Amino acid sequence: MGDGSRRGSTASKSARLIFGVLVCSCVSSPLLDGHQARDAQASHVIIPSLANASKPSDLDYQGGECDIDQTGKTMDCVFQQVFLTVALFDAQTCLITTSRYERTFQTQPGAGWVSTEGPEGECGVVDITSLVNEGGARWTMDVRKVVTRKDASPSCREIDEAHEMLSWRDVRRTLPCKLVQPGLLGR
Repeated sequence: MGDGSRRGSTASKSARLIFGVLVCSCVSSPLLDGHQARDAQASHVIIPSLANASKPSDLDYQGGECDIDQTGKTMDCVFQQVFLTVALFDAQTCLITTSRYERTFQTQPGAGWVSTEGPEGECGVVDITSLVNEGGARWTMDVRKVVTRKDASPSCREIDEAHEMLSWRDVRRTLPCKLVQPGLLGR
């Protein structure tokens, strides 16, 4: 995730995500479970903080803003990702890297919101991301890569199909460094 090449429409700018902390100047923004939009109007959803639950030692965070269309079946999201990694040149320094990407989700009964991209490349890699609202501002994101053509080439069998889970739980983490400096900052 976070490769900057995601599709979708731009979400409203009523809130800003700054290094995993949501700064909101919203008037009212109902958080929906994704199965129906309230009323017949589009709804704005804020996903404030997600931390990498698959790798709890990673300082990998995401948050997003989404707009649900009037039918309640499609949700266009803009995510901001930030992560800190220990610098190879100094173990006391962490590099901050940010990335922004867009994704469009469809509501799936019993599964929340699901976005599928692909298949891409010789191996036919399909990227499947699901978002589930656990109530209020508590969201979980599951990201999976599935290889659909494992026999296309020997390298296709080596692609890691492990999934990554990001959650609202345990977002507070201990820093492995004393200093912080910019790494790659995305747009």
